[in-house]
Amino acid sequence: MAFKTALVVDDTEIHRSATRTFLAMSGFKVDLAEDGIQGLKVLDSKTFDVIFSDIEMPNMNGMEFLKRVRKHATAGKTPVVMLSTLDSPEMQAKLQQLGANHYLVKPFSGDRMKTALKAVGLL
Repeated sequence: MAFKTALVVDDTEIHRSATRTFLAMSGFKVDLAEDGIQGLKVLDSKTFDVIFSDIEMPNMNGMEFLKRVRKHATAGKTPVVMLSTLDSPEMQAKLQQLGANHYLVKPFSGDRMKTALKAVGLL
């Protein structure tokens, strides 16, 4: 059985771990990165079925990471789910304009993760 693949970019270890657990329970093989810079390095060496990225991170925030993903040679069309503790319609609209496929407010449940995966066509 071929696994689907996901990249999780988040500066908080507990959020990376929780997101990886939810994805693994949905049949994904998961790679992790601690910020946007590290995430872009991973994208230079691997391709993924979906990317989950936090918004507020040091070194390179999620919005800048998203902009660069959309210009990336191999990851440009990969679905991106943005993660945030902010439940803001304005932020959701801005991220959608930048190319985000879905927005998920932290903390989230397994059901909301499944909703996000369905929204990007992976469940």
